[in-house]
Amino acid sequence: MSLAETSTPQHPARRKLSKTGLREKIMHAAAELFAAEGYASVSMRKIGQRIGYTPMSIYLHFKDKDDLLDCVCERAFADLYRRHERVDAESGDASERLKGGMRTFIDFALQNPSYYRATFTRSGEVMPRRDLIRQRTVALKREQVAAFLGASASMDEIEAATQVVIAAENGVATLLTANPKLEPKKMIEAVIATVVRGLRG
Repeated sequence: MSLAETSTPQHPARRKLSKTGLREKIMHAAAELFAAEGYASVSMRKIGQRIGYTPMSIYLHFKDKDDLLDCVCERAFADLYRRHERVDAESGDASERLKGGMRTFIDFALQNPSYYRATFTRSGEVMPRRDLIRQRTVALKREQVAAFLGASASMDEIEAATQVVIAAENGVATLLTANPKLEPKKMIEAVIATVVRGLRG
C-alpha cells in the first residue's frame, strides 16, 4: 500500500472514521506539520487541531510524539522498500537496477514531499520501527550497487559507493522538494548519469 500523500485540510469537517482510517489521518497530518514546521514546533494538540480531533484521540493510537514520528518514518521506508523490490523484480540488468533504484527514491520524495521531509527531519535519532525497515531498505540499495560494481568489488568499495548513491539521490530529492518549480526530469537523469559514470571509473 503506497502512501498516496494528499493534503490535510486545516479545519476539516469531523466525521466518524474507522480505527485504521483515523490512524492514517493522524500520520498524514503529522507528516505535513513535521515537514512544514519542524518536529520541535509541533505538538500533539496542534496535530489534533489539524484534523478536528482531541489530543486524547491521538494518544489512543500513538504513545507520544516520538512514537508518532517513528510510525511516520516506518511508513515512508516501507513504501521505499516495496518500490526497490519492484525495481529488482522488473530488471535483470545491473545498470538499470541501479538507475531504477535512484529514480524510485527521488520519485518517492516528489510524490510524498511531506513524508520525505518528515522522515529525515531527525535522522540522527534512534527510532526502533524506522531503523528496522531502513536497514532493510539500505540493504537492497547496497545489493543494487554491488551488482553494478561486479564480483571484484571489495566490501569497502561497495559501502563507499552505496553512500555516494544515497547522498546523490537525497541531494536531488531535497533540492526538488524544496523548489517545486524546477524541472525534475533533466536534473534527475543528469545526476544519475554522473553517478553511474563515476562508479564505473
